[in-house]
Amino acid sequence: YVYKGVVNQYFPTYDSLSDAELRGYFTWRTALRRGIVEKKGMSYASLYVYELLHLIGCRDAQDAYEKLHAFCESYRVLDPQIGRYIAEWEDEFVIYYGLDPKLMTWRGDALARQKQDEAIDVMLHRAEHTAAEVMAAVCVLSSYRLERSKLYRAHTDEVNAVTLRVLDRVTEYYEKHRQISAFADLIAVEQTVPVRLFSSAVFQPPKEEPDRVYEIHPLRRYECVSGYWALHSYERADRAPQRLGAILRGIDAALRARFDLAAIQSPKLKKWQEKIIQEEIEAFFREQKAAEARRVRLDFSKLARIRADADVTQERLVVEEEEETILPVSVAEPSVPPAPADEMRLVDQGADVSEVLDAVELRLLRALLAAESIVWVRSEGHMLSVLVDGINEKLYDDFEDTVIEGDPPAVVPDYRDELIVRYLHGSE
Repeated sequence: YVYKGVVNQYFPTYDSLSDAELRGYFTWRTALRRGIVEKKGMSYASLYVYELLHLIGCRDAQDAYEKLHAFCESYRVLDPQIGRYIAEWEDEFVIYYGLDPKLMTWRGDALARQKQDEAIDVMLHRAEHTAAEVMAAVCVLSSYRLERSKLYRAHTDEVNAVTLRVLDRVTEYYEKHRQISAFADLIAVEQTVPVRLFSSAVFQPPKEEPDRVYEIHPLRRYECVSGYWALHSYERADRAPQRLGAILRGIDAALRARFDLAAIQSPKLKKWQEKIIQEEIEAFFREQKAAEARRVRLDFSKLARIRADADVTQERLVVEEEEETILPVSVAEPSVPPAPADEMRLVDQGADVSEVLDAVELRLLRALLAAESIVWVRSEGHMLSVLVDGINEKLYDDFEDTVIEGDPPAVVPDYRDELIVRYLHGSE
């Protein structure tokens, strides 16, 4: 049957169409099922989608989804108007019939919700993520995109550290002075709301529906109980992005003066917010300055000269020792009995210890050999890694390998006995 008219109805049904319009629809649908897609107005297209939502003419839900997706992609080329509804129809179809979550389109609002859920999840489990990951989540949730700032690009680590310190202080302030938490006011709140799937379509669910749960994301799941659907999710309070964005912009404006960058207009912040930002910036740079003062710098360029001097000293010691062995003993002087071999070895090794390792390095090596506590290293202001590197460097010529490895550091078993003989017994 050839119907030359165009049907323009919202939410069309079989009953709402005239006989001629309905006969025209079935003719159009027959051609469509044979692979001939013809533009005939949104009413016919919508009616066909409604059929697929009810699995009419389909083997099962998967078959219906594939036909729905194929039709929408083909028909949107002829009539872009259908594109407004495609993502909603397809995603809700996946949820309602419990299909593979990978079929979710993640377009439009759904894509924005996915990014938001991921960011909120990071903030909920902040301890499990790096500072960079937490800051990326903060930027997603903020109306002020700090990651695009010239300051952030030039001083990423410093901005990350200060921002996270400020947010920790803000959280403490909310706990003491507000009835609502900082997370709820700036990030999101957990909620459950009733929802109606396929609200943009004509859909009649069966009289009896099984109870079920469909999880899109750990923070977003749909639940059907007795035929009624509810959405459990984390949603953002009104103007939460703006409140968080104001804090980030305030940090940006305050830090620019520290790094001598072009100033930006500071947002209108509450006095307690300005106070927290300034205090945390001061504390951060004060700690940085203190850490810089304690930092030990090694000039490796002098190692070659030190080795050369050591070689000269060693040659002189060998010559003197040889000369001593050929000197005659005066008969007029009483001869001194030679010391036992063990005592001579201990004395010589004691000299090697004092010349190769300094006092702190020697103390650390002996502590590791004797399995003693090394907590004194940090308490006395030393850096454990620097001491270990120094010992390995100075003993490398003798062992041609590192003698201390691991975290916490330990003596390499292959060299332990020799080190004990040289440095632990020699200290007695």
